Amino acid sequence: MNGIPLVELKNLEKEFAGTKALKGVSLSFLRGEVHGLLGENGAGKSTLIKILTGVYAPSAGEILLEGSPVRVSSPPEAHRLGLGAVYQDAELVSSFTVGQNILLGNEPGRIGISDRAIHDEAAEILSQMGIELDVRRLAGTLSAAEMQLVTLATLFHRRYKLIVLDEPTARLSAAESEVLFRIVDGFKAQGIGIVYISHRLREVQQICDRATILRGGLVSGTLNRGEITEDRVTELMVDRSRSELATYNDGNSVRPEVLVEVAGLGTAQLAPLSFKIQAGEVLGFTGPVGGGMEDVARALGGISRHSGTAKVRGKAVNLATPIAARRSGIALIPEDRRKQALFPALSAADNICLPVLHSLQRFLMIRPGSMKRYAESVLDQLAVRPRASSTQVRFFSGGNQQKLVIGKWMSAKASVYIIVEPTNGVDVGAIKEIYDIILQLARDGAAVLLISSSLNEMLALADRIMVIHDGNCVAEAPKKSWTYDDLLAVTLSGKSRHTASPPHVTRSTEEESR
Repeated sequence: MNGIPLVELKNLEKEFAGTKALKGVSLSFLRGEVHGLLGENGAGKSTLIKILTGVYAPSAGEILLEGSPVRVSSPPEAHRLGLGAVYQDAELVSSFTVGQNILLGNEPGRIGISDRAIHDEAAEILSQMGIELDVRRLAGTLSAAEMQLVTLATLFHRRYKLIVLDEPTARLSAAESEVLFRIVDGFKAQGIGIVYISHRLREVQQICDRATILRGGLVSGTLNRGEITEDRVTELMVDRSRSELATYNDGNSVRPEVLVEVAGLGTAQLAPLSFKIQAGEVLGFTGPVGGGMEDVARALGGISRHSGTAKVRGKAVNLATPIAARRSGIALIPEDRRKQALFPALSAADNICLPVLHSLQRFLMIRPGSMKRYAESVLDQLAVRPRASSTQVRFFSGGNQQKLVIGKWMSAKASVYIIVEPTNGVDVGAIKEIYDIILQLARDGAAVLLISSSLNEMLALADRIMVIHDGNCVAEAPKKSWTYDDLLAVTLSGKSRHTASPPHVTRSTEEESR
């Protein structure tokens, strides 16, 4: 069977309500190969993978497994054929333990199910993978990054021939990503084929043997490892040069007025922190994933318990609940758009109009025509594709879903926008569009609090950057004072090279002594 691809896709097509998502895609995946799959949001990556794993049936074309045609009619059939996937929004059974999730459907024991045997085997699997987690911990208590690692563990002991990893490091820290890469190397050594979907080009360059780029439902090109360069991938992906996609905040939007004043903001994971944000300013918080920067968003968004006070436009505000925060002029755009910001089964119009329904009603009745017109104006403003206000949100690509979340809160005219990891799982073309939207919010006079683990994102968008490490603010300086290498060093080590703070930022005595 030498020379025969593990999986071969021939002229796959897929049509949704008259729109072709795939237009004749042909490519192959080899045994023991890590094959990158890249493309703009809406290029066809998700559709292709869902056909491969039995979620969708192709409109035309065929799939060959080890040289023989197969019909992948459902996810269980894909599982039987040895085709597995970990999706970016994969979920666990929250009421089950880590161990029960890992071995769900593959529990050990011929007669009955042994709770001890399940957890012993799960512990052994995690140990082999280098993951330190209590197998008896409930899945509902896990962080997003921990959930991702547990989901990967469910694949470790199963007999898959091909595994699809969809944005697997989107929620992982650098150390956790290294654990993932070791797992991928282990799969590869067993002759398992890996399809690796990621928008992080450095990762693709590091671990992929080949990479295929999709554009507009077609294969734009396939590159070998040494050919995977940023310029070449960008050209194949978006038919625009890298320079055309560059975005930079020149700082000209910042106004004298202070919109936000935060004093002594603290949580169980975050030491008390004080800062101000001016109108038109983008204040960036970065640091290791799970290091505390996320708590700033949760506290100011009214989600988590916290100490300290906040003022918006000089007025003390109540941040006890998300509703209270919203009424105070604060809009939170969270990282997990599908679970925390959108209703996937509702239409784009329903989602966009939720914050402004009161303005679209007449005699206590919501006017469908007004909703449609309003939603379509937002879709046009943000260049959302497809421009279909009646389409359920779950059918939009990740980048377009992110635009819908931002558009939903733009319509509410907030004073403060808290934006968390805005481009996780978003392609290079959509990243520029989202960056432009964020900078437009600042130009319109809003205060923007950007929380991101992407250092390039910080340097492109922020006027000031604060680094949170192990729950403490270890550094703060204007963007012009940072280089990429300096910012990376502080983020990794937690040791500041910037000792001076602008006069409008205050820290506790303990923080200043670090």
